[in-house]
Amino acid sequence: MKIITKSVTLALGLSVCGISGYLLYLLLKRDDDDDYNDTFNRASKFKILEVPVPKDMVKVLIGRSGKNIQLIQEQSNTRITFRECEGQLDTICVIRGTVEGCNIAENLVQEFIINQPVLECEDMFVPQQCVGRIIGRDGDRIREISCMSGAKVTVDNNKTTTSRRVTIKGTREQIAVAKSLIDEVVEQSQKAQVQIDASLAKREPRLPPKSGDSPKSVGSPKVERISPVPGQPDAQFEVYVSAMVDPSRFWLQIVGPKATELDVLVEEMTEYYRKQENRDSHVLDKVSKSDLVAAVFQYDSKWYRAEVLSLTNDNPPQAELYYVDYGDTDVVPIEELYELRTDFLRLHFQAIECFLARVDPVGESWSVDAVDKFEEWTHVAQWKKLSAKINGYCVREKTRAKREGSPVPGVDLFDVNNEQDVDIAQELVNHGYAVFKKDVDLRPSSRATSVSNISVASSS
Repeated sequence: MKIITKSVTLALGLSVCGISGYLLYLLLKRDDDDDYNDTFNRASKFKILEVPVPKDMVKVLIGRSGKNIQLIQEQSNTRITFRECEGQLDTICVIRGTVEGCNIAENLVQEFIINQPVLECEDMFVPQQCVGRIIGRDGDRIREISCMSGAKVTVDNNKTTTSRRVTIKGTREQIAVAKSLIDEVVEQSQKAQVQIDASLAKREPRLPPKSGDSPKSVGSPKVERISPVPGQPDAQFEVYVSAMVDPSRFWLQIVGPKATELDVLVEEMTEYYRKQENRDSHVLDKVSKSDLVAAVFQYDSKWYRAEVLSLTNDNPPQAELYYVDYGDTDVVPIEELYELRTDFLRLHFQAIECFLARVDPVGESWSVDAVDKFEEWTHVAQWKKLSAKINGYCVREKTRAKREGSPVPGVDLFDVNNEQDVDIAQELVNHGYAVFKKDVDLRPSSRATSVSNISVASSS
C-alpha cells in the first residue's frame, strides 16, 4: 500500500499537460508488442489487463512527454499502451505484466483519475469596449490572466453585440480568480473611458456650425449602440470629422486617449506661444516648403502644429499651411510662423485622410449642395462622434508634403447622435447627391456590422 501511495504522489506532481505525450503513446503501438507478449508468455504469471479511461483524462494520465505513465510503468514493472475504441466514451488502457504488477498499475491509474480536480466551465459577459484591454496587445493580457489563474480563458468572435462572451474553464477556484482579474480589467477600462469622455466633452468647435437639421433615416431599423474596441480587428471605431474638402477627401481623428493628448498639447502650445518673449526665442530665419512650424489658427486663436505646403511671393510673403492634427489648411503671413519646440513633436499627427467608400458623386464632381450637406451631416469640426468602419483603400497623392505613400483608407460613416444611426453614404444617395459604385456590396449596413482595423487607420 505504501508503494501505491508513493507512486500516486509522484504521478500527481508531474505535469498534467499531456498533449504531446498522448500522441507519443498512440504512436508507440507497434507490432513489437507481440515480442513483448512472447517474453511474458514464458513467465508463469503473465497477464493482460484492460482498464477503461475517460477520453478527456488520457492526456493528463500520460503526462508531458509520457512522464506520468512512464513512472507508473516503472513502479509496477509493466508495459502500458492505449487503444481507441470507435463509438466508445472511454479509451482502453492496456496493461501488460505480471499479475501483481498489473494490479498495482491498475490501482495507480484509478487513483490518479480519482484524485484529478473537477473541471468546470463558466461564461461571463463583458462590455464590447473592454474586450481590447482584456485581450491585450497580441493577446499578452489574456495569456497573463490564464497563467495567473490556471484557467483557460477564451473570448468569442461575435462582434455585433454590445457585450462579448468570455468562457472560462478550470477548477472552481481557478474560475473565481480569472473572473476577478477580468472584472478588474473591465473596471479600469470603464474608468479610463469616463476620463476620456469628460476631457473630450470640453472641446470647443473649431469652425462655425452649419445650420440645418440632421438627416433622417429612411426606413432604417433601430440598432444597438456599440462602443469601439480599440486595436481589435473587425471592430467599429468612433471618430470625429475634423476637416473636409468633399466626401472624397476629408480627415478623421480617432476618439480615444490620443485625442485627449492632442487637447493637452494644444493648450500647452497656446499658453507658450502667446507670450511674446517665447515667440522671440523661436523666430525663423528662413521658411521652406515642408517645414514643420507653430502657427495660430485664425478662427479660435489657438496655436497648432502645421506643415508648410507652399510659399507665395506676395508682399508680405504668405505660407499655405496644413494643420497636421486636423487636416484643414490656411494661408498665414510667414512672419507669424515660429519654430516648433522639439517636445511639441512627441505626439503622432492625428489627422487621418480618408474618402467615403461605396459612393461616387452624381456627375464628374461633387456639387456644392452635396458638399454642404456632407459637412452638415458629419458635423465637421463640431466634435460630435460618428461611427466608422474601414471599407477598402486607394493610393493617391495626399495633401501633405511629408510622409507620402501610405494608402488612403475608404470608410463608411454613421451619424450616431440621434435615436437611429444614419448611414451617411446612403443619405447622399437618397437625396440624389451620390450614386453607389458599381460592384459594391449594397447590403444594409450599420455600425453593428462594421468591419475595420483601427490600428491600420492610426498609422496612416
